[in-house]
Amino acid sequence: MRAGIIAFFFAVTAAVSASAMTLGEAKVGFSADRTLIVDGKTYQGKMWTMPGEERHEQNLNGIPAAFVLHADTPIADLVLPKLHTVVEFLLPPELHLFADPRLTRKPVGHEVVNGIPTTKYAIDETVPEGHGEGFLWLSDSGIPMKLDGIFTRTSGRVARLHWELDHVKLGPQPVALFETPHSFSKLPAEAIVPLLGLKLKTAKE
Repeated sequence: MRAGIIAFFFAVTAAVSASAMTLGEAKVGFSADRTLIVDGKTYQGKMWTMPGEERHEQNLNGIPAAFVLHADTPIADLVLPKLHTVVEFLLPPELHLFADPRLTRKPVGHEVVNGIPTTKYAIDETVPEGHGEGFLWLSDSGIPMKLDGIFTRTSGRVARLHWELDHVKLGPQPVALFETPHSFSKLPAEAIVPLLGLKLKTAKE
C-alpha cells in the first residue's frame, strides 16, 4: 500500500456495515499513538476518537496530513494544513471486516495491552471481498488496542497487518479536531493525491 493510514484502509478490511470507522466504534473519547505495520512496513501516527468520529494524523511524503472520518457517511476528508486544502474522497469499500460485530463472538482470553485491560478475540471470518483471520484485542469500551491479522482478498492478494495503540488517554476530545477549516480550499482527489503518492476515489464517483 502507498502511505500511512490509507495503507490501513486498503489493507485491512471488507465492507460489512454502513459505518465509516476503522477497527470498531469506541464508546468513549480518547487519543493515542498509533503504530501500523503493513506487510512489514511501519507507519507511525496519532489518532483522536469520539463516538462516531475519528481523526488520524500521518505524514505523507513529508507533508502533514489528517484523515477525518464520520460514522454517518462514507465520505472522508483529507486535510492538508500546510497547503490550506481539503480533499473529499470515498472510503474504500473494504473497510470493515475487523469492525464486524461477529468478531467478538470468539473470545479466547484477557490481556493487558499497554496498560489497558482487553479481551482477546480470534478472527476467522469470510465476507464477499475475502477472508480475514488473526486476533483482535478490544477494551471493554471498544478501544481497538491491538490487531494481528491477515486479509486475503478474493483476487488472492494477501495483506498482513499489525495495529497497536499506546499512550491512550481517555476523555472528551475537542470538537474542532473532527471539523474541516472553512477557509481551506476544496480540491478534487485527482488534483492533489499524486503529490502524496496516493490513489483515492473521488467523492463524486
